[in-house]
Amino acid sequence: MLDSILRPVAVPPGLLGQPAPCDFFDVRGTLLLREGATINHSIGAAMPESRRLYCRASQATRVSSGHPLRTLRDVGEALSMLDELLVAGRMVESEAFMGLASETFSAWVLDPDACIGFARMVSFNRPSVCHAIMAALFAAELGSANGLAAQEVIKLIGAALTMNLGSMRLHDDMFALGGVPDQDSRDALSVHPAHAERLLARIGGFPDEWRLAVAQHHENLDGSGYPLGLMRGEIILQARMLRVADVLAARLRGRKRRAPQYWSIHQARDPARLIQHVFSADLERLDQTLVRLLMGRLGSFPPGSVVRLSNGEMAIISRRAHDAGGMPREVLAFLDANGRPQDTPRTRKIGPRDCRIQGYAHDDQPRLPAYDWQPLWGYLH
Repeated sequence: MLDSILRPVAVPPGLLGQPAPCDFFDVRGTLLLREGATINHSIGAAMPESRRLYCRASQATRVSSGHPLRTLRDVGEALSMLDELLVAGRMVESEAFMGLASETFSAWVLDPDACIGFARMVSFNRPSVCHAIMAALFAAELGSANGLAAQEVIKLIGAALTMNLGSMRLHDDMFALGGVPDQDSRDALSVHPAHAERLLARIGGFPDEWRLAVAQHHENLDGSGYPLGLMRGEIILQARMLRVADVLAARLRGRKRRAPQYWSIHQARDPARLIQHVFSADLERLDQTLVRLLMGRLGSFPPGSVVRLSNGEMAIISRRAHDAGGMPREVLAFLDANGRPQDTPRTRKIGPRDCRIQGYAHDDQPRLPAYDWQPLWGYLH
């Protein structure tokens, strides 16, 4: 299977001027350099995202040992452990959280589609961790789209990972709650941004914009947010970005008493209508420029979107579309027409003479059979 899946790679400087260890392709699968040909500086230089280099997943380790999905799992485990240490009153160094932010950034830079798609399909070790990682990845997309430098994006990722610090157990409980939270839970939720910021201040060593983004990540432009009721210019840019990333992560994940915000093909054809559907009433309270920027970046079929095909199969979007129309050129079918898992996911071309996407299938996601999602992006355990 890994021979048919392309995976992005970063060419190490030591390979410049050397024979290519494998074929290299662009994002659309066009061959750029054959195995054995000399790697010149135009191929090996740092490339913009639209020109990222790809190779067959089965040959990727010849170029790079990076495994972003394993990195995300490690980040999730470490974040959970650090939060528990803080709740127990133990001291944690700021470098530990800064390291997690840097690792998440490196994983996202190497393969953003795999990171986002995988995070949408797995549960990590607890709902609060899953939400934090998803929000961090969306924050990375938004920060990059807004032109932030790499170090600023890392700080924004760090703010997303730590925005619920000290209250992650509460967020786990809210995820599983079927009814209305009691008064104690509502009170704790209303002050959790300030609680997280106080923990960061107590630890020390965090940049001001990191702490402020955490403190303000539930503030709204119209003053309806909490805990301070700040408005528009009183809210720093990083907090407005984090707010948008946080809301989208919550919409796509849902919780026991609030289903995910399912999309339809009809909405996907109209970006403005899709944005209104996904963000609903919150749209009026958010920075709409940032909302449009993030949704434009992800497209109508973000990685990890589960879809039904015209042949009855169920498939997943592994890579976001790079064509103007926004429709994926191919998908990976993982369930056959009878709902049985495919032994090997099958690549299906999308087009008038091939398969058609009939609709999203997010509502079926909770009932999907256990599946190893990593190989869909070309990674093994």
